[in-house]
Amino acid sequence: MKKTLLLLLLPILTCCTRIVKIDNTGEYTARFYEPLYANGFEIRSLPGDSSRLLLEVYRPDTMSIMIPRGGFTSVLCMSSTYVGALASLDERDKIVAVSRRDLLTDPVVKANAVDVGYDGAMDYESLLAAKPDVALIYGIGGHSAIEAKLEELSVPYIYVNDFEEQNPLGRAEWMIALGAIVGTDGRAFFNHVAESYTPVEGNTKVMLNAPYSGSWFIPGKENYMSRLLADAGATIAAPQKEGVQSGTIDLEEALPALKEAEIWLSPGQASSLTELKTMVPQAEFSGAVWNQTPDMYESGASRPDVMLAELQALVNGTAPDSMRYFYRLR
Repeated sequence: MKKTLLLLLLPILTCCTRIVKIDNTGEYTARFYEPLYANGFEIRSLPGDSSRLLLEVYRPDTMSIMIPRGGFTSVLCMSSTYVGALASLDERDKIVAVSRRDLLTDPVVKANAVDVGYDGAMDYESLLAAKPDVALIYGIGGHSAIEAKLEELSVPYIYVNDFEEQNPLGRAEWMIALGAIVGTDGRAFFNHVAESYTPVEGNTKVMLNAPYSGSWFIPGKENYMSRLLADAGATIAAPQKEGVQSGTIDLEEALPALKEAEIWLSPGQASSLTELKTMVPQAEFSGAVWNQTPDMYESGASRPDVMLAELQALVNGTAPDSMRYFYRLR
């Protein structure tokens, strides 16, 4: 189903948003931005007028969003990656509501944004009180569970499925779409990220994750994390499935791979080697163990250049114990 959104600029005393049908999307024929790495969106404009933009997103359905001049002034972010992208573009003041504020790292957003809960436990009263112009949502394998309720409440929404991009630069490129939504041009910032993203070749063996309920999750060969590690000069020591989906291996497969690895990355909830030994008492591993910081889930998607540089540092043994996205377990 094709959905359309438009912000109606009503008198200030009755400022609000409404969902209406757009009949003139075909007039937006100029290419404002055609992604180089991402495949989930495109931005068009009126010929000769780049102040009038139309954002098209392609999953879960094709959706056309007419962005008002100057952008939407207040947004709800249902994913922490949207917070990270808007903060990177210095547009955090547009964020009036978030999901799971307790898990965020940006101090300004944590102090000022309303927490509306999460899928399955939404606080719609708080959402309405925050009065966002638009909700930025995602759908895993289809539509979001909150879509119908947002329509009932007449809260416009835009799908931002950045997580479906498996190219690290493609995932970061969504900052241009998010910037356009709030009226800022993110192209220069993204170009800096892309220019700073410098892959290297190598074959350092890395083991990922830790067992969960007897299974060890390993990303597929074309998965985002697999590609990021490959660009850092590393390979995953464990057997991998074809494609992007993660698969599971049992301990009998995982423990030999772990023994072979030089680096153990993202070992679950462990924050020390003592905790890790308690979690995986059978493990035989003598290399460096690194876990990710909470900010990796927030701004990491927008800064793959920084993540890549940190991964390259820990692969070549020059990393300090504490970095923006990774820290060493001792």
